[in-house]
Amino acid sequence: MVDTKMSLTFSVRNNPGRYALLLGSGVSTEAGIPTGWTVVSNLARRVAAAEGASIEESTEPTDWYEETYDEPATYENLIEGLGKTQTERRSLLEGFFEPTEEEVERGEKTPTKAHESIAWLVDNGYIDIILTTNFDQLLEQALRDQGVNPVVISGEETAQGAEPLQHQDAVVVKVNGDYKQTNVKNLSSELETYSDPMQQIIDRVFQEYGLIVCGWSGEYDTRLRESLQECKTHRYATYWTYYSSLGDVANELVAHRDGFTISHDGATSLFTDIRDRVRALADAEEGEPLTTSIARERVKRYLPREEHRIDLADLISETAQRAGERVQDEEQFPLFQAKLDEDFEIEDRYQAYGNLTRTVVTEVMTCGYWGSETVNSGTKPVSNGLSTLSPSVTPDRFNSKLRDLRLYPATLVLYAAGLSGMANGNWVLVSTLLTNPIEVDTVRSSWPVEELPTEALHTQSLTAEWGRGMERERAEKTLRSSMKQTLQEPAREFFVSEAQYEKAFEDFEILFDILWYSEVGGDYVRSIGTTYWREEVSRVEEQLEERQDDWPPLEAGILDLTVQETADILSELKELSL
Repeated sequence: MVDTKMSLTFSVRNNPGRYALLLGSGVSTEAGIPTGWTVVSNLARRVAAAEGASIEESTEPTDWYEETYDEPATYENLIEGLGKTQTERRSLLEGFFEPTEEEVERGEKTPTKAHESIAWLVDNGYIDIILTTNFDQLLEQALRDQGVNPVVISGEETAQGAEPLQHQDAVVVKVNGDYKQTNVKNLSSELETYSDPMQQIIDRVFQEYGLIVCGWSGEYDTRLRESLQECKTHRYATYWTYYSSLGDVANELVAHRDGFTISHDGATSLFTDIRDRVRALADAEEGEPLTTSIARERVKRYLPREEHRIDLADLISETAQRAGERVQDEEQFPLFQAKLDEDFEIEDRYQAYGNLTRTVVTEVMTCGYWGSETVNSGTKPVSNGLSTLSPSVTPDRFNSKLRDLRLYPATLVLYAAGLSGMANGNWVLVSTLLTNPIEVDTVRSSWPVEELPTEALHTQSLTAEWGRGMERERAEKTLRSSMKQTLQEPAREFFVSEAQYEKAFEDFEILFDILWYSEVGGDYVRSIGTTYWREEVSRVEEQLEERQDDWPPLEAGILDLTVQETADILSELKELSL
Protein backbone atom coordinates (compact mmCIF):
# COMPACT_ATOMS: atom_id res chain seq x y z
CA MET A 1 0.00 0.00 0.00
CA VAL A 2 1.30 3.48 -0.87
CA ASP A 3 2.48 5.36 2.23
CA THR A 4 1.22 8.72 3.43
CA LYS A 5 4.35 10.51 2.23
CA MET A 6 3.45 9.55 -1.32
CA SER A 7 -0.10 10.83 -0.80
CA LEU A 8 1.34 14.09 0.51
CA THR A 9 3.57 14.35 -2.56
CA PHE A 10 0.59 14.06 -4.88
CA SER A 11 -1.47 16.45 -2.75
CA VAL A 12 1.17 19.14 -3.11
CA ARG A 13 1.94 18.45 -6.78
CA ASN A 14 -1.64 18.15 -8.00
CA ASN A 15 -3.08 21.01 -5.93
CA PRO A 16 -0.56 23.85 -6.34
CA GLY A 17 -1.26 26.74 -4.02
CA ARG A 18 -4.01 24.90 -2.15
CA TYR A 19 -1.92 23.67 0.78
CA ALA A 20 -0.68 25.89 3.62
CA LEU A 21 2.10 25.16 6.09
CA LEU A 22 1.55 25.45 9.83
CA LEU A 23 4.97 25.66 11.40
CA GLY A 24 6.00 25.68 15.05
CA SER A 25 9.24 25.95 16.97
CA GLY A 26 10.36 22.50 15.85
CA VAL A 27 11.24 23.95 12.44
CA SER A 28 13.58 26.56 13.92
CA THR A 29 15.36 24.46 16.54
CA GLU A 30 17.49 22.79 13.85
CA ALA A 31 18.92 26.24 13.12
CA GLY A 32 19.94 26.72 16.73
CA ILE A 33 16.96 28.88 17.62
CA PRO A 34 16.12 27.91 21.20
CA THR A 35 12.82 26.44 22.27
CA GLY A 36 10.69 28.14 24.87
CA TRP A 37 12.07 25.83 27.55
CA THR A 38 15.66 26.64 26.56
CA VAL A 39 14.86 30.35 26.79
CA VAL A 40 13.40 29.79 30.26
CA SER A 41 16.47 27.86 31.42
CA ASN A 42 18.88 30.48 30.06
CA LEU A 43 16.94 33.34 31.61
CA ALA A 44 16.83 31.55 34.96
CA ARG A 45 20.61 31.12 34.79
CA ARG A 46 21.02 34.86 34.04
CA VAL A 47 18.79 35.76 36.97
CA ALA A 48 20.95 33.62 39.22
CA ALA A 49 24.07 35.34 37.93
CA ALA A 50 22.51 38.75 38.61
CA GLU A 51 21.73 37.58 42.16
CA GLY A 52 25.33 36.53 42.61
CA ALA A 53 24.25 32.96 43.13
CA SER A 54 26.42 30.07 42.01
CA ILE A 55 24.64 27.17 40.33
CA GLU A 56 26.40 23.85 40.11
CA GLU A 57 26.58 22.21 36.71
CA SER A 58 24.46 19.35 37.96
CA THR A 59 21.71 21.72 39.07
CA GLU A 60 18.99 22.80 36.65
CA PRO A 61 18.66 26.65 36.69
CA THR A 62 14.89 26.36 36.79
CA ASP A 63 15.10 24.38 40.03
CA TRP A 64 17.15 27.17 41.59
CA TYR A 65 14.63 29.74 40.38
CA GLU A 66 11.67 27.87 41.89
CA GLU A 67 13.42 27.45 45.24
CA THR A 68 14.48 31.08 45.33
CA TYR A 69 11.28 32.81 44.17
CA ASP A 70 8.76 30.22 45.29
CA GLU A 71 7.01 30.13 41.94
CA PRO A 72 7.21 27.86 38.88
CA ALA A 73 9.99 28.67 36.42
CA THR A 74 7.58 29.06 33.54
CA TYR A 75 8.07 30.93 30.31
CA GLU A 76 5.28 33.26 31.36
CA ASN A 77 6.66 34.07 34.83
CA LEU A 78 10.18 34.77 33.63
CA ILE A 79 9.31 36.80 30.51
CA GLU A 80 6.65 38.85 32.29
CA GLY A 81 8.85 39.37 35.33
CA LEU A 82 11.93 40.50 33.39
CA GLY A 83 10.17 42.50 30.65
CA LYS A 84 7.33 44.66 31.87
CA THR A 85 6.33 45.93 28.41
CA GLN A 86 6.20 44.33 24.99
CA THR A 87 9.12 46.50 23.86
CA GLU A 88 11.23 45.28 26.76
CA ARG A 89 10.25 41.72 26.11
CA ARG A 90 11.29 42.10 22.48
CA SER A 91 14.72 43.37 23.52
CA LEU A 92 15.01 40.53 26.00
CA LEU A 93 14.33 37.97 23.30
CA GLU A 94 16.43 39.51 20.53
CA GLY A 95 19.64 37.89 21.65
CA PHE A 96 18.08 34.48 21.30
CA PHE A 97 17.32 35.04 17.61
CA GLU A 98 20.08 37.28 16.20
CA PRO A 99 23.23 35.30 15.38
CA THR A 100 26.65 36.47 16.44
CA GLU A 101 29.49 36.47 13.94
CA GLU A 102 30.74 33.22 15.40
CA GLU A 103 27.28 31.67 15.10
CA VAL A 104 27.04 32.76 11.47
CA GLU A 105 30.37 31.10 10.76
CA ARG A 106 29.08 27.91 12.35
CA GLY A 107 25.86 28.13 10.35
CA GLU A 108 23.74 28.69 13.45
CA LYS A 109 20.61 30.86 13.60
CA THR A 110 20.63 30.99 9.79
CA PRO A 111 18.21 29.34 7.36
CA THR A 112 18.49 25.55 7.24
CA LYS A 113 17.87 23.17 4.38
CA ALA A 114 14.30 22.95 5.69
CA HIS A 115 13.78 26.69 5.17
CA GLU A 116 15.46 26.50 1.77
CA SER A 117 13.24 23.59 0.69
CA ILE A 118 10.14 25.46 1.81
CA ALA A 119 11.34 28.46 -0.18
CA TRP A 120 11.67 26.25 -3.27
CA LEU A 121 8.11 24.99 -2.82
CA VAL A 122 6.89 28.58 -2.55
CA ASP A 123 8.94 29.78 -5.51
CA ASN A 124 7.56 27.00 -7.70
CA GLY A 125 3.96 27.74 -6.79
CA TYR A 126 3.22 24.69 -4.65
CA ILE A 127 2.86 26.55 -1.34
CA ASP A 128 1.44 30.08 -1.11
CA ILE A 129 0.54 30.45 2.56
CA ILE A 130 2.61 29.75 5.66
CA LEU A 131 1.25 30.14 9.18
CA THR A 132 3.94 30.14 11.83
CA THR A 133 4.11 30.62 15.59
CA ASN A 134 7.83 31.39 15.36
CA PHE A 135 9.22 34.86 16.05
CA ASP A 136 12.41 34.47 14.01
CA GLN A 137 12.90 35.66 10.43
CA LEU A 138 14.69 32.62 9.01
CA LEU A 139 11.84 31.77 6.68
CA GLU A 140 11.64 35.26 5.22
CA GLN A 141 15.40 35.25 4.75
CA ALA A 142 15.29 31.92 2.92
CA LEU A 143 12.50 33.16 0.66
CA ARG A 144 14.41 36.30 -0.26
CA ASP A 145 17.54 34.23 -0.91
CA GLN A 146 15.38 32.20 -3.32
CA GLY A 147 14.32 35.41 -5.06
CA VAL A 148 10.85 35.52 -3.50
CA ASN A 149 9.73 38.71 -1.76
CA PRO A 150 7.10 37.50 0.71
CA VAL A 151 4.16 39.40 2.15
CA VAL A 152 4.64 39.22 5.92
CA ILE A 153 1.57 39.52 8.13
CA SER A 154 2.60 39.74 11.77
CA GLY A 155 -0.06 41.76 13.54
CA GLU A 156 -3.36 43.57 13.38
CA GLU A 157 -2.19 46.39 11.13
CA THR A 158 -0.63 44.21 8.45
CA ALA A 159 -3.52 41.77 8.66
CA GLN A 160 -6.04 44.59 8.22
CA GLY A 161 -4.39 45.86 5.05
CA ALA A 162 -3.64 42.48 3.48
CA GLU A 163 -5.06 41.55 0.09
CA PRO A 164 -7.21 38.40 -0.15
CA LEU A 165 -5.02 35.33 0.27
CA GLN A 166 -6.02 33.83 -3.08
CA HIS A 167 -4.56 36.89 -4.82
CA GLN A 168 -1.11 36.50 -3.26
CA ASP A 169 1.71 34.11 -4.08
CA ALA A 170 3.92 34.10 -0.97
CA VAL A 171 2.43 35.00 2.39
CA VAL A 172 4.02 34.41 5.77
CA VAL A 173 1.50 34.84 8.59
CA LYS A 174 3.31 35.19 11.92
CA VAL A 175 0.37 34.64 14.21
CA ASN A 176 2.36 35.39 17.37
CA GLY A 177 4.28 38.33 15.97
CA ASP A 178 7.89 39.05 15.07
CA TYR A 179 10.69 39.46 17.60
CA LYS A 180 11.80 42.71 15.93
CA GLN A 181 8.41 44.27 16.51
CA THR A 182 6.61 45.16 19.69
CA ASN A 183 3.64 42.85 19.14
CA VAL A 184 5.15 39.52 20.17
CA LYS A 185 2.73 37.12 21.84
CA ASN A 186 4.48 34.85 24.30
CA LEU A 187 2.38 34.88 27.48
CA SER A 188 -0.52 32.53 28.03
CA SER A 189 -2.88 35.45 28.35
CA GLU A 190 -1.66 36.91 25.06
CA LEU A 191 -2.09 33.60 23.24
CA GLU A 192 -5.77 33.40 24.16
CA THR A 193 -6.94 35.91 21.53
CA TYR A 194 -6.07 37.37 18.15
CA SER A 195 -7.19 40.61 16.59
CA ASP A 196 -10.23 40.30 14.36
CA PRO A 197 -8.25 40.81 11.12
CA MET A 198 -5.69 38.15 12.13
CA GLN A 199 -8.43 35.78 13.25
CA GLN A 200 -10.20 36.12 9.90
CA ILE A 201 -7.02 35.14 8.05
CA ILE A 202 -6.45 32.15 10.32
CA ASP A 203 -10.04 30.96 9.90
CA ARG A 204 -9.87 31.31 6.14
CA VAL A 205 -6.68 29.28 5.91
CA PHE A 206 -8.10 26.50 8.07
CA GLN A 207 -11.29 26.37 6.00
CA GLU A 208 -9.99 26.76 2.46
CA TYR A 209 -6.52 25.19 2.48
CA GLY A 210 -5.06 21.82 3.19
CA LEU A 211 -2.56 21.82 6.04
CA ILE A 212 0.94 20.45 6.44
CA VAL A 213 1.81 20.77 10.12
CA CYS A 214 5.41 20.58 11.30
CA GLY A 215 7.03 21.39 14.61
CA TRP A 216 3.82 22.46 16.35
CA SER A 217 2.33 20.56 19.28
CA GLY A 218 -0.87 22.59 19.61
CA GLU A 219 -0.51 22.69 23.39
CA TYR A 220 0.45 26.29 24.16
CA ASP A 221 -1.10 28.42 21.40
CA THR A 222 -4.56 28.39 22.93
CA ARG A 223 -6.49 30.49 20.43
CA LEU A 224 -4.79 28.93 17.41
CA ARG A 225 -5.72 25.48 18.69
CA GLU A 226 -9.31 26.57 19.32
CA SER A 227 -9.51 28.04 15.81
CA LEU A 228 -8.54 24.68 14.36
CA GLN A 229 -11.09 22.92 16.55
CA GLU A 230 -13.84 25.37 15.57
CA CYS A 231 -13.27 24.81 11.86
CA LYS A 232 -16.07 22.43 10.89
CA THR A 233 -15.33 22.10 7.19
CA HIS A 234 -12.16 21.99 5.13
CA ARG A 235 -11.62 21.38 1.43
CA TYR A 236 -8.29 19.61 1.50
CA ALA A 237 -6.53 17.07 3.68
CA THR A 238 -4.41 17.65 6.77
CA TYR A 239 -0.98 16.05 7.12
CA TRP A 240 0.37 16.30 10.65
CA THR A 241 4.06 15.51 10.83
CA TYR A 242 5.94 14.81 14.03
CA TYR A 243 9.49 14.09 15.15
CA SER A 244 9.17 11.77 18.13
CA SER A 245 5.55 11.25 19.17
CA LEU A 246 2.20 12.99 19.03
CA GLY A 247 0.81 14.46 22.23
CA ASP A 248 -2.79 14.17 23.31
CA VAL A 249 -3.68 17.62 21.93
CA ALA A 250 -2.16 16.88 18.54
CA ASN A 251 -3.97 13.55 18.38
CA GLU A 252 -7.28 15.29 19.07
CA LEU A 253 -6.66 17.85 16.36
CA VAL A 254 -5.67 15.19 13.83
CA ALA A 255 -8.86 13.30 14.60
CA HIS A 256 -10.93 16.47 14.29
CA ARG A 257 -9.50 17.18 10.83
CA ASP A 258 -9.62 13.51 9.73
CA GLY A 259 -5.93 14.04 9.18
CA PHE A 260 -2.98 11.83 8.36
CA THR A 261 0.20 11.54 10.39
CA ILE A 262 3.77 11.30 9.15
CA SER A 263 6.81 10.56 11.29
CA HIS A 264 10.07 12.21 10.26
CA ASP A 265 13.67 12.69 11.38
CA GLY A 266 13.46 16.47 11.59
CA ALA A 267 12.17 19.41 9.57
CA THR A 268 15.13 19.34 7.21
CA SER A 269 14.58 15.67 6.42
CA LEU A 270 10.84 16.22 5.94
CA PHE A 271 10.88 19.24 3.67
CA THR A 272 13.86 18.22 1.55
CA ASP A 273 12.09 14.91 0.98
CA ILE A 274 8.85 16.67 -0.01
CA ARG A 275 10.76 18.98 -2.35
CA ASP A 276 12.67 16.12 -3.98
CA ARG A 277 9.56 13.97 -4.42
CA VAL A 278 7.51 16.80 -5.90
CA ARG A 279 10.36 17.73 -8.22
CA ALA A 280 10.76 14.10 -9.34
CA LEU A 281 7.03 13.80 -9.97
CA ALA A 282 6.99 17.01 -12.00
CA ASP A 283 9.99 15.85 -14.03
CA ALA A 284 8.33 12.51 -14.70
CA GLU A 285 5.17 14.17 -15.94
CA GLU A 286 7.09 16.39 -18.33
CA GLY A 287 9.57 13.81 -19.55
CA GLU A 288 9.47 10.06 -19.64
CA PRO A 289 6.27 8.13 -18.93
CA LEU A 290 5.26 8.00 -15.30
CA THR A 291 6.29 5.11 -13.12
CA THR A 292 3.48 2.72 -12.37
CA SER A 293 3.34 3.67 -8.68
CA ILE A 294 3.05 7.39 -9.39
CA ALA A 295 0.50 6.80 -12.15
CA ARG A 296 -1.56 4.65 -9.80
CA GLU A 297 -1.58 7.37 -7.16
CA ARG A 298 -2.57 10.03 -9.68
CA VAL A 299 -5.54 7.93 -10.76
CA LYS A 300 -6.54 7.41 -7.13
CA ARG A 301 -6.45 11.14 -6.55
CA TYR A 302 -8.38 11.94 -9.73
CA LEU A 303 -11.16 9.37 -9.31
CA PRO A 304 -12.95 10.90 -6.30
CA ARG A 305 -12.84 14.54 -7.43
CA GLU A 306 -15.15 16.07 -10.01
CA GLU A 307 -12.68 18.81 -10.88
CA HIS A 308 -10.16 16.15 -11.98
CA ARG A 309 -12.42 14.53 -14.57
CA ILE A 310 -10.45 16.05 -17.46
CA ASP A 311 -7.14 15.34 -15.74
CA LEU A 312 -8.05 11.64 -15.50
CA ALA A 313 -9.06 11.49 -19.14
CA ASP A 314 -5.88 13.27 -20.24
CA LEU A 315 -3.70 11.01 -18.11
CA ILE A 316 -5.07 7.77 -19.57
CA SER A 317 -5.14 9.16 -23.11
CA GLU A 318 -1.55 10.41 -22.97
CA THR A 319 -0.22 7.22 -21.39
CA ALA A 320 -2.03 5.06 -23.93
CA GLN A 321 -0.81 7.28 -26.77
CA ARG A 322 2.82 6.93 -25.69
CA ALA A 323 2.48 3.17 -25.33
CA GLY A 324 0.78 2.87 -28.73
CA GLU A 325 3.50 4.87 -30.46
CA ARG A 326 6.21 2.66 -29.02
CA VAL A 327 4.36 -0.53 -29.93
CA GLN A 328 4.12 0.69 -33.52
CA ASP A 329 7.82 1.54 -33.73
CA GLU A 330 8.81 -0.66 -36.67
CA GLU A 331 12.50 -0.27 -36.02
CA GLN A 332 12.08 -1.95 -32.67
CA PHE A 333 9.22 -4.25 -33.67
CA PRO A 334 9.45 -4.95 -37.42
CA LEU A 335 6.38 -6.45 -39.04
CA PHE A 336 7.98 -7.68 -42.21
CA GLN A 337 9.32 -11.18 -41.83
CA ALA A 338 8.28 -13.41 -44.66
CA LYS A 339 8.74 -16.41 -42.42
CA LEU A 340 9.17 -16.50 -38.67
CA ASP A 341 12.46 -18.30 -38.29
CA GLU A 342 13.48 -20.58 -35.44
CA ASP A 343 15.19 -17.76 -33.56
CA PHE A 344 11.99 -15.74 -33.31
CA GLU A 345 10.28 -16.18 -29.95
CA ILE A 346 6.69 -14.98 -29.97
CA GLU A 347 6.71 -14.89 -26.16
CA ASP A 348 9.47 -12.27 -26.28
CA ARG A 349 7.23 -9.94 -28.23
CA TYR A 350 4.33 -10.59 -25.86
CA GLN A 351 6.59 -9.61 -22.97
CA ALA A 352 7.97 -6.55 -24.75
CA TYR A 353 4.49 -5.28 -25.58
CA GLY A 354 3.41 -5.97 -22.01
CA ASN A 355 6.31 -3.95 -20.60
CA LEU A 356 5.40 -0.99 -22.81
CA THR A 357 1.80 -1.00 -21.59
CA ARG A 358 2.56 -1.56 -17.91
CA THR A 359 1.70 2.00 -16.84
CA VAL A 360 -1.59 2.26 -18.72
CA VAL A 361 -2.49 -1.22 -17.49
CA THR A 362 -1.99 0.00 -13.92
CA GLU A 363 -4.13 3.07 -14.57
CA VAL A 364 -7.07 1.21 -16.09
CA MET A 365 -6.91 -1.53 -13.49
CA THR A 366 -7.16 1.13 -10.77
CA CYS A 367 -10.16 2.66 -12.55
CA GLY A 368 -11.75 -0.74 -12.98
CA TYR A 369 -11.46 -1.66 -9.33
CA TRP A 370 -12.32 1.67 -7.68
CA GLY A 371 -14.32 3.48 -10.35
CA SER A 372 -17.75 2.28 -9.26
CA GLU A 373 -17.26 3.96 -5.88
CA THR A 374 -16.04 7.39 -7.04
CA VAL A 375 -17.33 10.53 -8.75
CA ASN A 376 -15.14 9.92 -11.79
CA SER A 377 -15.47 6.32 -12.92
CA GLY A 378 -12.90 6.58 -15.69
CA THR A 379 -15.20 4.45 -17.86
CA LYS A 380 -15.05 6.53 -21.03
CA PRO A 381 -11.28 7.26 -20.87
CA VAL A 382 -10.56 3.57 -20.37
CA SER A 383 -12.81 2.58 -23.28
CA ASN A 384 -11.25 5.24 -25.49
CA GLY A 385 -7.83 3.91 -24.54
CA LEU A 386 -8.57 0.70 -26.44
CA SER A 387 -8.90 2.68 -29.68
CA THR A 388 -5.80 4.70 -28.84
CA LEU A 389 -3.76 1.51 -28.40
CA SER A 390 -5.04 -0.06 -31.62
CA PRO A 391 -2.64 0.36 -34.58
CA SER A 392 -3.52 3.29 -36.83
CA VAL A 393 -1.37 2.43 -39.86
CA THR A 394 -0.41 -0.86 -41.46
CA PRO A 395 2.84 -0.82 -43.45
CA ASP A 396 2.91 -1.94 -47.06
CA ARG A 397 4.87 -5.08 -46.30
CA PHE A 398 4.05 -7.16 -43.25
CA ASN A 399 3.79 -10.62 -41.81
CA SER A 400 0.10 -11.10 -41.04
CA LYS A 401 0.78 -12.90 -37.76
CA LEU A 402 2.89 -10.01 -36.46
CA ARG A 403 0.41 -7.44 -37.76
CA ASP A 404 -2.45 -8.96 -35.77
CA LEU A 405 -0.22 -9.24 -32.74
CA ARG A 406 0.00 -5.42 -32.53
CA LEU A 407 -3.52 -5.52 -31.08
CA TYR A 408 -2.19 -7.45 -28.09
CA PRO A 409 -1.65 -4.29 -25.93
CA ALA A 410 -5.28 -3.25 -26.44
CA THR A 411 -6.44 -6.75 -25.51
CA LEU A 412 -4.18 -6.66 -22.47
CA VAL A 413 -5.73 -3.36 -21.32
CA LEU A 414 -9.22 -4.74 -21.94
CA TYR A 415 -8.48 -7.71 -19.71
CA ALA A 416 -6.83 -5.53 -17.05
CA ALA A 417 -9.78 -3.17 -16.65
CA GLY A 418 -12.34 -5.92 -17.17
CA LEU A 419 -11.12 -8.39 -14.57
CA SER A 420 -10.52 -5.68 -11.93
CA GLY A 421 -13.95 -4.21 -12.68
CA MET A 422 -15.69 -7.56 -12.34
CA ALA A 423 -13.80 -8.25 -9.11
CA ASN A 424 -15.30 -5.16 -7.45
CA GLY A 425 -18.70 -5.12 -9.14
CA ASN A 426 -17.96 -2.29 -11.59
CA TRP A 427 -20.37 -3.63 -14.21
CA VAL A 428 -20.91 -0.26 -15.88
CA LEU A 429 -17.27 -0.17 -16.92
CA VAL A 430 -17.20 -3.85 -17.90
CA SER A 431 -20.31 -3.40 -20.04
CA THR A 432 -18.88 -0.32 -21.74
CA LEU A 433 -15.60 -2.09 -22.48
CA LEU A 434 -17.21 -5.14 -24.02
CA THR A 435 -20.08 -3.56 -25.96
CA ASN A 436 -18.76 -0.21 -27.25
CA PRO A 437 -17.11 -0.32 -30.70
CA ILE A 438 -13.48 0.68 -31.00
CA GLU A 439 -11.49 2.00 -33.94
CA VAL A 440 -9.06 -0.43 -35.54
CA ASP A 441 -6.91 -0.40 -38.64
CA THR A 442 -7.54 -2.98 -41.33
CA VAL A 443 -5.82 -3.82 -44.59
CA ARG A 444 -9.19 -3.51 -46.30
CA SER A 445 -9.57 0.21 -45.59
CA SER A 446 -7.31 3.25 -45.69
CA TRP A 447 -9.14 4.59 -42.63
CA PRO A 448 -9.73 3.01 -39.22
CA VAL A 449 -13.08 1.22 -38.95
CA GLU A 450 -15.28 0.53 -35.94
CA GLU A 451 -15.47 -3.01 -34.63
CA LEU A 452 -16.77 -4.55 -31.44
CA PRO A 453 -14.05 -5.66 -29.00
CA THR A 454 -15.23 -9.25 -29.38
CA GLU A 455 -14.44 -9.07 -33.09
CA ALA A 456 -11.25 -7.02 -32.89
CA LEU A 457 -9.58 -7.93 -29.60
CA HIS A 458 -10.57 -11.47 -28.76
CA THR A 459 -7.63 -13.84 -28.73
CA GLN A 460 -9.20 -15.74 -31.63
CA SER A 461 -8.84 -12.60 -33.75
CA LEU A 462 -5.23 -12.06 -32.74
CA THR A 463 -4.33 -15.62 -33.70
CA ALA A 464 -6.52 -15.97 -36.80
CA GLU A 465 -3.52 -16.22 -39.14
CA TRP A 466 -2.12 -19.24 -37.32
CA GLY A 467 -4.49 -21.67 -39.06
CA ARG A 468 -7.12 -23.89 -37.50
CA GLY A 469 -5.15 -26.77 -36.04
CA MET A 470 -2.90 -27.39 -33.07
CA GLU A 471 -0.67 -24.49 -34.06
CA ARG A 472 -3.61 -22.09 -33.66
CA GLU A 473 -4.55 -23.59 -30.31
CA ARG A 474 -0.99 -23.30 -29.02
CA ALA A 475 -0.74 -19.71 -30.24
CA GLU A 476 -3.91 -18.69 -28.43
CA LYS A 477 -3.10 -20.57 -25.25
CA THR A 478 0.35 -18.96 -25.20
CA LEU A 479 -1.22 -15.54 -25.71
CA ARG A 480 -3.73 -16.01 -22.88
CA SER A 481 -1.07 -17.37 -20.55
CA SER A 482 1.19 -14.40 -21.32
CA MET A 483 -1.60 -11.98 -20.46
CA LYS A 484 -2.34 -13.79 -17.22
CA GLN A 485 1.32 -13.64 -16.21
CA THR A 486 1.76 -10.00 -17.27
CA LEU A 487 -1.28 -8.76 -15.33
CA GLN A 488 -0.48 -10.63 -12.15
CA GLU A 489 2.05 -8.11 -10.83
CA PRO A 490 -0.07 -4.93 -11.21
CA ALA A 491 -3.03 -6.89 -9.84
CA ARG A 492 -1.34 -7.54 -6.48
CA GLU A 493 -2.73 -4.32 -5.02
CA PHE A 494 -6.32 -5.39 -5.69
CA PHE A 495 -6.25 -9.12 -4.92
CA VAL A 496 -5.21 -10.50 -1.56
CA SER A 497 -3.98 -13.80 -2.96
CA GLU A 498 -2.83 -15.43 -6.16
CA ALA A 499 -5.88 -17.69 -6.07
CA GLN A 500 -8.22 -14.70 -5.94
CA TYR A 501 -6.45 -13.11 -8.90
CA GLU A 502 -6.64 -16.31 -10.94
CA LYS A 503 -10.36 -16.59 -10.24
CA ALA A 504 -10.93 -12.99 -11.40
CA PHE A 505 -8.89 -13.58 -14.56
CA GLU A 506 -10.81 -16.76 -15.36
CA ASP A 507 -14.18 -15.10 -14.69
CA PHE A 508 -13.44 -12.34 -17.18
CA GLU A 509 -11.96 -14.77 -19.67
CA ILE A 510 -15.12 -16.91 -19.56
CA LEU A 511 -17.38 -13.87 -19.91
CA PHE A 512 -15.41 -12.62 -22.92
CA ASP A 513 -15.59 -16.08 -24.46
CA ILE A 514 -19.36 -16.27 -23.93
CA LEU A 515 -19.74 -12.94 -25.69
CA TRP A 516 -17.40 -13.96 -28.50
CA TYR A 517 -19.13 -17.31 -28.99
CA SER A 518 -22.56 -15.67 -29.13
CA GLU A 519 -21.47 -13.18 -31.79
CA VAL A 520 -18.70 -14.86 -33.79
CA GLY A 521 -18.29 -18.49 -32.77
CA GLY A 522 -20.06 -21.51 -34.14
CA ASP A 523 -20.02 -25.21 -34.83
CA TYR A 524 -16.70 -25.08 -36.64
CA VAL A 525 -14.83 -24.10 -33.46
CA ARG A 526 -12.93 -27.03 -31.99
CA SER A 527 -10.73 -25.28 -29.42
CA ILE A 528 -9.97 -21.76 -28.24
CA GLY A 529 -6.86 -22.40 -26.16
CA THR A 530 -8.33 -21.44 -22.80
CA THR A 531 -6.34 -21.18 -19.57
CA TYR A 532 -9.41 -22.20 -17.55
CA TRP A 533 -10.82 -25.71 -17.20
CA ARG A 534 -14.22 -27.35 -16.93
CA GLU A 535 -14.31 -26.75 -13.17
CA GLU A 536 -14.16 -22.99 -13.66
CA VAL A 537 -16.96 -23.10 -16.22
CA SER A 538 -19.04 -25.18 -13.81
CA ARG A 539 -18.59 -22.48 -11.15
CA VAL A 540 -19.98 -19.87 -13.55
CA GLU A 541 -22.85 -22.21 -14.47
CA GLU A 542 -23.77 -22.43 -10.79
CA GLN A 543 -23.79 -18.64 -10.51
CA LEU A 544 -26.03 -18.35 -13.55
CA GLU A 545 -28.40 -21.01 -12.24
CA GLU A 546 -28.64 -19.27 -8.89
CA ARG A 547 -29.05 -15.71 -10.14
CA GLN A 548 -30.92 -16.37 -13.43
CA ASP A 549 -31.79 -13.00 -15.06
CA ASP A 550 -30.14 -11.22 -12.14
CA TRP A 551 -26.75 -12.66 -13.05
CA PRO A 552 -24.68 -9.45 -13.44
CA PRO A 553 -23.55 -9.91 -17.09
CA LEU A 554 -27.19 -10.38 -18.10
CA GLU A 555 -28.54 -7.70 -15.80
CA ALA A 556 -25.92 -5.19 -17.03
CA GLY A 557 -26.84 -5.87 -20.67
CA ILE A 558 -23.44 -7.22 -21.61
CA LEU A 559 -24.99 -10.38 -23.00
CA ASP A 560 -28.04 -10.06 -25.22
CA LEU A 561 -29.03 -13.62 -24.40
CA THR A 562 -31.57 -15.55 -22.39
CA VAL A 563 -30.53 -17.55 -19.37
CA GLN A 564 -30.92 -20.77 -21.39
CA GLU A 565 -28.88 -19.45 -24.32
CA THR A 566 -26.13 -18.46 -21.90
CA ALA A 567 -26.24 -21.88 -20.26
CA ASP A 568 -25.97 -23.56 -23.67
CA ILE A 569 -22.87 -21.55 -24.55
CA LEU A 570 -21.30 -22.39 -21.20
CA SER A 571 -21.83 -26.06 -22.02
CA GLU A 572 -20.03 -25.55 -25.33
CA LEU A 573 -17.16 -23.73 -23.57
CA LYS A 574 -16.86 -26.57 -21.11
CA GLU A 575 -16.15 -28.90 -24.01
CA LEU A 576 -13.72 -26.43 -25.64
CA SER A 577 -11.75 -26.07 -22.40
CA LEU A 578 -10.83 -29.74 -22.14
